[in-house]
Formats: sequence, C-alpha cells, structure tokens
Amino acid sequence: MMQPVSEHLKLWPATRRQHLLLFILAASARAAQPSHSQERSFLQLDYAQKPQNLQTIARDSHLENDEVEDALEDIALQPAEDEFDPVKGDRHPFWVFDASKLDSKEAFQCAAVMAAAGILCAAGGIGGGGIYVTVLMVAGGLSVWDAVPLSKSVVFFGSISSLVLNVKKADSDSGTLIDYNVCRLVVPAALIGTYLGVLLNAVLPSWVVLAVLVNILICISYMVLKTTWKQYWEELSGGGQQRFEESSSSVDSELANVKAGQQPLSEAAALADPKKTLDSLRNRVTATDIALGIAMLALVIACSSFRYHAIACQEANADEKEEACHHPATFFVSAESLSSWMSSPSTAAFIKVCCFAGPLLACCTVLALATMTLVEKESWPPRDAYNFAAMAVSTGCLAGFVGIGGGLIFSPYFLLMGLDPAVAVATSSTCVIFTSSSTTFQYLLTDRIIMSLTLLYGSVNLIASYAGTKLVHGLQDYMGARRSIISGIVSVGVVISTVLAFRELAMVCFKNPPLEAH
Repeated sequence: MMQPVSEHLKLWPATRRQHLLLFILAASARAAQPSHSQERSFLQLDYAQKPQNLQTIARDSHLENDEVEDALEDIALQPAEDEFDPVKGDRHPFWVFDASKLDSKEAFQCAAVMAAAGILCAAGGIGGGGIYVTVLMVAGGLSVWDAVPLSKSVVFFGSISSLVLNVKKADSDSGTLIDYNVCRLVVPAALIGTYLGVLLNAVLPSWVVLAVLVNILICISYMVLKTTWKQYWEELSGGGQQRFEESSSSVDSELANVKAGQQPLSEAAALADPKKTLDSLRNRVTATDIALGIAMLALVIACSSFRYHAIACQEANADEKEEACHHPATFFVSAESLSSWMSSPSTAAFIKVCCFAGPLLACCTVLALATMTLVEKESWPPRDAYNFAAMAVSTGCLAGFVGIGGGLIFSPYFLLMGLDPAVAVATSSTCVIFTSSSTTFQYLLTDRIIMSLTLLYGSVNLIASYAGTKLVHGLQDYMGARRSIISGIVSVGVVISTVLAFRELAMVCFKNPPLEAH
C-alpha cells in the first residue's frame, strides 16, 4: 500500500519538492494556473512545517490527491541530483566569473568583517582559516559547502606573500629562517592529509564539518585566552611593559619554553659546530626537493579532481552524460573515452583505486625517503620524525576538511619541539603554502570555489595582513603597548567566532537533522 504524502515528504530534500512543484505546474496548465504566492509557499516549505501545505497547493491547482501520489511514486524512482544535504550549495565552475555575487549587501559586509578579522589574526600571529569560515557563513551568508573552500582560497592568497618574505629573509646564525629538514618531512605528510580532508568534506554532511570546526575553535579560544592571561601576569610581575620585540613572532611563542633547555632534533650538535650548521641540509633546498614537492602537489590535485569528475561521469543520467564527462579539468581525456571507461565496472573500479591510492603511495614513498635521509645524515631521532609526520597528516586533513590554514597547528608544534620562534613561524608559513595550494586547487577543479568572491576576499586578506603587521609595529614603536593588549583583542574575536560557529551548527542540526542530512 502506498504511503501518504506526509510520510514521503519527511524524507525529501528541497530539490525533490521542487521537482514535484514542476509536475503540479505542468498538470495545472490544463486548469487554473497557480498564483505566485502559491509557488513561493511551496518553495519555502521547511522540514519543520507540516507537509499538508502540499495538499493545499494541489487542491488549489485542481489536482486530486491520487494524482499527487502518482507523482510522488514516479519522482521517487528517479535519481536525485543533490542527495539529502540541503545545506550544500551549487556548483561554481572556475571559468565562470559570477559578478552577481559581488552585487549584494552581504558581500561587502563580509569583506569589511573579513578585513577586521585579517588584521587581528595578523597582529596576533594566529592562523585565520577557521575564523574565516565562520565569517563567511555569518557575515557572507554562505553555506558550509561554499565557506570552507572559499576560506582555503583566502588563506592561499596570504600564504604566498608570507613565503616570499620568509625566503628572502635570512638568519645570521643558521643561514635561513626556514628549516628545510622539517619541510622535507611535513610537506609530503601534509599533502596526504589534504587529499583525505577534501574527500571527507565532499562525502560527510555539513553538520559534521561544523561540529569539528566548533571543537577546533574552542581549542583555539582556550589557547589564546591562556596566552593572554600569562602575558598579562608576566607584564605585571616584570615591573614594566613587555614589548612586542621580546617575542612578537607568534601569540603562542610561550610554548617554546615548555622544553626550555632541550635542543630539538639534530640542532644540538649543529649549534656546537656553527660551520656544520651552514653546511647542513637544514639550510639548503635542492633542485630535487623542489621537483619532488611540485610533483607531489600536482599529483594530489590531478588525481583528486580526475577521480571526482570520473565518478560524476559514471553516475550521470543519459541526458547529463555528455556534460558530466566533458570538463576542463579532464581536458586530456575525451568525453567519449571517459564515458566508455566508466561504463565498464572493472575499468571504473581500476580508475577509482589508482586515483585514490596513487598520490597516497607517492607521498608515502617520498616521506619514507626523507625520514631515512634525516635519520642517517642529520642524526634525527626516529621517534621525532614519526611524530612530525603524524602531526602533519592530521593537520593537512583538518585543513582540507574544515578550512583551517594549518599554521595554527604547525607553529605551536614546532615551538614545542624547540625551534626558535622566528624559525618556527617561517617554516610553518612554508608548509602552509603546500597545504593551502593543495586544498585550494582541489576545490577549484571540482567546482567548489566562487571565483568572484575569491578575488574580493583574497585581496582584502592581503591588505588586512599587511595592516595587521603595521599595527603591531606601530603599537610597538609609538605607543609602547603591551603584548597582552593585542592578545586580548584577538581572544575576543576568537571567542565570538566560536559562539557564532556553534550557532550555525545548532541551526543546521535543527533544520536538517542527521537522518535527513545524510
């Protein structure tokens, strides 16, 4: 026996309800045309509303209940385009510049809030990825589906300028601010994490992404508040104002004192012999390192995007097959060939496995070679190498999954391992360029990034980062302000972001319970 309309509608996303509206409008052409108010009432049906509204529209459209039931049965047999995640947004082809996104009040409001957030993050020395996601959702009115990729593209803009500055700046003691040994370990491991994180973001419902983001922001809030409190009491007990120059490289620089007196990794031996320090692999990046880094990055991006479009081609219906199989990201394969490959179960399975396992195996191989080199030639303890790799995989996964930049975890961890604060920040910025570019281009080639908003918010972030740095210098040189003042302001911003993210999570879970959002 067929279930009533109300039972069907409890399980239907908004897209299926719109399909039914089209059926009603087409059927009503032989009778009275529904009014615009009736159409709006149907499109605005919420999961919390009673589905009897549908029967009212059907009655006003001169349709009998049995006709509606037949439509329900027919449409229920058709594949849905956006299955049970109404929070997710539309596709955004990267070759389309949607100027209409800029012609809105929300875009400029979000740009203003983004500028303020960027200044505070740059002044406080913390990563802004998680905060940017919240700003894009609350001030920009974007869904989690759109906010996470857009946050990654904004972080990518800022990471480019940081990398250029750090590469040019040298440290007189060790030859460079960037510890390339750490990069050799962290980069391949982080790329593994970004591949998995982007994949998880695409398959898991939005409430899971928000839940993880809220937990990360809670940890950030605790960390920054603790740092602010410690700075405040140190300034009071120090008998004077503690200047920024004492440790201005990061708001988390106090973590470096956790292992006071302990030299990290192979640097204890290197400090005993300054000549060896300058000749160490720690200060040199070779052509092989650059080639391997670019190759791993390209492989991760290419395999991720190709796997995505290959699956889309396989799952597309007959009417959409040609469009789904012909995408600029798969320019090296004709639509006919890709369609033929994905029509064969064995070939399709082979492509999926190769695209998933290929970049992971390649990055693992480079990671293993780098670990062997550092242990044998640079006297790294194997345990430290394994810890660095595990941390990098986790950070890369979070970067792709919830949109954090990566520096929020990299910098404190490097400080805990005993790196100098300036070296920790510079090395972190170098690693972030790989995590941010990997996630940004994966999202870009799978039509997840709104290009018009990327250019707007990315430009704002560049200016805001510069302004934040100048703010710190101005407070230091002209006002003699204490570090705890900036840290306190940053703390307020992070706590507000945490509360707003929790609010978004509550709204998503209330509107779309996990049963419906899967």
